[in-house]
Amino acid sequence: MKGCMNRRGLSPVIASVLLILLVLVLASILFVWARGFISEQVEKFGEPVEESCRNVNFEVSMIGNDLINSELEVLNKGDIDIRYLEIRMIKGGDSVLQKFDFPIDALALKPVTELVSFEMPGNLGVTPDEIIVYPALIGNVVGKASNSIYTCIDSGVSIL
Repeated sequence: MKGCMNRRGLSPVIASVLLILLVLVLASILFVWARGFISEQVEKFGEPVEESCRNVNFEVSMIGNDLINSELEVLNKGDIDIRYLEIRMIKGGDSVLQKFDFPIDALALKPVTELVSFEMPGNLGVTPDEIIVYPALIGNVVGKASNSIYTCIDSGVSIL
């Protein structure tokens, strides 16, 4: 029994340091995890890019009836340059996103026409229920000397 009495535990100072380190590690893990939910703020013309999205004015029409090799004609009628368009094709609960990677300048004198292949993965040749075109704008990242692309989800135009 005498051997049990000679055992010593951690000193209170070491225990306190270990607890502080544990809290710091958990706080840093939580910070890194939560940082993924906070997006960087993007501005265009000195205001949040969402405000510029409300002012985007464009028309999209599809030339041709077969969706496998159709052309999109895009006319930017506003005063905001569109970096590119994102085309979402929806069939039932599935959707696929394609990029119309061609800048559409504001107040262009003639429409931009581009050949776009509409294909639903796994359902080639099946007509989508809906096709929505979203404009993507380029803006300045607040606090940084860099640009970022922002897709205006609220400014989509349905073409089918």
